[in-house]
Amino acid sequence: LYFATKRDMASPALQAKAQALNARLEGEAKTVVDEIDRTIVRPVARESFVCVVNCYDKAGKTGPSEQLEHCSRQCQLRYQKAHAILQEEVGNFQNRLNRAMMQCNDEANDMMTPGIQNDPSKIKKIEDHVFNCMSRTVDHHIGLLAPMRKRVAAQMKSLK
Repeated sequence: LYFATKRDMASPALQAKAQALNARLEGEAKTVVDEIDRTIVRPVARESFVCVVNCYDKAGKTGPSEQLEHCSRQCQLRYQKAHAILQEEVGNFQNRLNRAMMQCNDEANDMMTPGIQNDPSKIKKIEDHVFNCMSRTVDHHIGLLAPMRKRVAAQMKSLK
């Protein structure tokens, strides 16, 4: 997550607030993604590996390698699809977050006028606006994590 504030313009206080928001969002997202991995993706991965072991057991020492490779590939398809579903959802989430943060940055840039660096009250007003925008964005995106988890779970169930 990158808050696209102009680093040379942002005060240390705004940078610290942005870092705190970033840490909060990353923590929440990591919790949800880790839970999806533990409860949904890992069981699928385990089934895939057990299936591959069964392929080797069936092929034994004399089975054709082409048959073994085909069996192994078939076993791994569900896990590969599950992993792709999760990656796509996380990617979509990150893209939406980045677009929203860019909007906050654009709004701040729109408020910039020549000579504003010499007016601390105007700079504070812009920084407050940026922080409020980023804070709303983080809150909104944290709220999107539970529906994302439900979508992933529903898509995983349809893989069977």
